[in-house]
Amino acid sequence: MTDLDQGPSVGVAIPCHNEAAAVAAVVAAFRAALPEARILVLENDSTDGTGELAREAGAEVLVVPERGKGNAVRRGLEELATAEVVVLVDGDGTYPADHVRALIAPVLEGRAEMTVGARRPVAELGAMTPIRGIGNVLIRAAFTVLIGPGQGDLLSGYRAFSKTFRTRVRLRSTGFEIETELAGEAVARGLRVVEVPVPYHPRICGTSSKLRAFRDGRRILLMIVALGLRLRPWRTLGLVSGLLGCLALTLRSWPLGLLAASLAGTALATTTWRKRDSQER
Repeated sequence: MTDLDQGPSVGVAIPCHNEAAAVAAVVAAFRAALPEARILVLENDSTDGTGELAREAGAEVLVVPERGKGNAVRRGLEELATAEVVVLVDGDGTYPADHVRALIAPVLEGRAEMTVGARRPVAELGAMTPIRGIGNVLIRAAFTVLIGPGQGDLLSGYRAFSKTFRTRVRLRSTGFEIETELAGEAVARGLRVVEVPVPYHPRICGTSSKLRAFRDGRRILLMIVALGLRLRPWRTLGLVSGLLGCLALTLRSWPLGLLAASLAGTALATTTWRKRDSQER
């Protein structure tokens, strides 16, 4: 295990919205696991005293008034810009602090620009609801089609980032789609990602999830489409071309067939241009 006692600076960013029941325990756990780290709680428009409790537990507190996890994460990464490695973790107690050194080791050893705590739900009620499990499968399928193969756990809230990752990626998300954007940027920019299996626990008693499956699932899917169009447009063009081609054959419509062929040609030309541009760089 990498010895951090005299090593690089480490920051821990903990976005929180109304996590009064859990935040002190989370701060204490990461303080014990990484005593040399800068622990930063991003207090995101809480009304239950989360910020005060975090401060009493020994964390720095930065108020982010614009509600949304993405807003808090982006502000936290900006604040911790000088750290060699930044850990991102939710403030609800679901992720184990005692795995954090394993999470940051690939970054510090130069093997990854981002590591992901791949969730392994423990055998306890509430660790991972069935509807979220199904949603994760559907989201990963859409991600694979429109962007490409990413890491196994696209939506994990437990990650670590190198300076290279934080310098090259410009995040735009405001809400729970932030993890999807992180994954998409890593794939599109060819940044190395390593998954580290971690146990995933039920939320600490007294806290409640802020994620709404259908509302936030829609936002995540829209983010995947937007990332696909911006970062991997040929995949979307190819998919639309294939669908139009099938429809043209079914309806025996030559205009649809011509449109499908045109989109296919554009997708091929875009792919060729991207590959040539990448080789020249």
